[in-house]
Amino acid sequence: MDAAPLVHTNAVRIGYARISLASQDHQLQLDALAAADCREVIVETASTRGERPKLRATLAMLKPGDTLVVYKPDRIARSMKELLMLLEDELHARHVNLHILSGICAGVHRPSSRGIADKMLFLIAAMAAEMERDLIRERTLDGLAAAKAQGRTGGRPVVIDNDTLAVAVARRARGESVTVIARYLKVGRSTLYQALQPTSR
Repeated sequence: MDAAPLVHTNAVRIGYARISLASQDHQLQLDALAAADCREVIVETASTRGERPKLRATLAMLKPGDTLVVYKPDRIARSMKELLMLLEDELHARHVNLHILSGICAGVHRPSSRGIADKMLFLIAAMAAEMERDLIRERTLDGLAAAKAQGRTGGRPVVIDNDTLAVAVARRARGESVTVIARYLKVGRSTLYQALQPTSR
């Protein structure tokens, strides 16, 4: 007979946001976490060295039955392998849930859901998310290289960095108008048109 599931009282939800000063998605993260019934939200500024001391501290404070809440999986892991290791070794091993608010992996991932089907679905979703990020980055770099080869160097405002441009290119590919994308990214429409020009030819 299977053992009765663990019952935890006084469980809490802790939000974790990793923000980049070069990216403009930090307000989306904070707004989503604020609406996700978190007792507190830990905010960490991305380091060029990849260090995440506040994430380590956040994981250390979580107890069995608690839930770690993040906006997207790439806020806590740089690769699918790292995400799966964190899920299994840091969270599931300690009976801590992971709640992902957005993206293809969105949902609550519980230690009790350890069937092969659940693991396979999460693995496929994590792999698809990582592939999508890589493809967007590759298309952006290809577009910038093509622009440089045609003598179009510079001219792109500082506010449109590579991360922001990658988001714009992906949303444009899904059929969204430049006006809608510019409003979402909080940049001028003419600025966005100019930034997209090398990648749209």
